Order: sequence, then structure tokens, then C-alpha cells
Amino acid sequence: MKHFPLFALVLFVSSLAFGQVRIVTQSPLPDGTVAVPYSATIQTKAGSAPFTWSSEGLPTGLTLTPSSDTRSATLSGTPTSSATLNFTITVTGFYGHVSSVNYNLTVDQSGGHLANLTWQEGSSGILGYNVYRGTTSGGPYSQVNSSLLPSKSYSDSSVQSGDTYYYVATEVNNAGEESGYSNETQAVIP
Repeated sequence: MKHFPLFALVLFVSSLAFGQVRIVTQSPLPDGTVAVPYSATIQTKAGSAPFTWSSEGLPTGLTLTPSSDTRSATLSGTPTSSATLNFTITVTGFYGHVSSVNYNLTVDQSGGHLANLTWQEGSSGILGYNVYRGTTSGGPYSQVNSSLLPSKSYSDSSVQSGDTYYYVATEVNNAGEESGYSNETQAVIP
């Protein structure tokens, strides 16, 4: 019977004792909200540290940071847009074992900022209203509502934190004719 050198046997046993690294945090991750700080921890099981973490297709505004012992990593940052996001996180163990998980993360606008607008009716016989927005005082403006608004109010949920917007409204009469722009109002989003 042939004997292996002692050091080879020790390395073999060490590799078996720890097993292959495996990411145990599964998809989907907890939901996020536009412009609200986000954090989720990705945990591993087994394997031999130190681990190397990587990501592919990470959403804008988020970063992946390994813990000090590299056994976990934290996905954190501030999401910048609402969507269902898909990306992959991979961890590689000391002995070259790899584990990857495809994640879904839903980011919604509900906790984000709103610009709430109200105005007074200027003419009688109005069918509805249109709202226009620009990023420079005096325009140019782009229409933000997709269909004619029946009431004298509008909530713009597509605003971004730290930006300033300028709004005007128009009236559309029963003949489909649109008025000129109203007075401009400014919304500073914190």
C-alpha cells in the first residue's frame, strides 16, 4: 500500500471539512424605494475564507461590500429609479469553489418624493387639464400627464431627490382647444 505524504492528506481533509462555499440568501431580496437608502445582507455557508465577491448588472446607485471576515456581503446604496431589477452576485471561496445567485429586486416609487400641484380654473366649459414640466425656469417644458386630467390637481411621482422642477398647466375646452401656459410654479425636491 502506497502512503501519501502527511501534508497532502491534511490539505485533502481540510478541503472536505469545510465543503464548497454556497450563497444561502435567496432571491427575491427585500423591496426598495426610490431615493431611500437600501441595505440587504448576502450570507454564505461552508467554504474556506477569505472569499472574493463580485457582481454583474448591479443596479445603479447600489454597491456590494464584503464584511470584514468576507463570509457575507452587504448590498447597499440609494436606488435611483423604480423597476424590477435583475443582477447576479458571485462568491469564490479560498479553494476556488464558486457560488452564484441571480437576484430580483423590486424598487418602487411609493416612498419617494412627490410634487403635488393644484391650480384654479381659469375659464368655464373646461374639459380637462395638461401639466408641463421643465428643469429651467421659463421652459422648455414637456407634458407629464399621459391623458387629460379631469381635476385641478396632479401629483408628479417621477421627480428625483435634489432636483428643481418648474411647472405650468393648460386648460383644454370642449372643442379640444388648449390654452396657453399658466403662471409657472417651482418645486424643489429635497
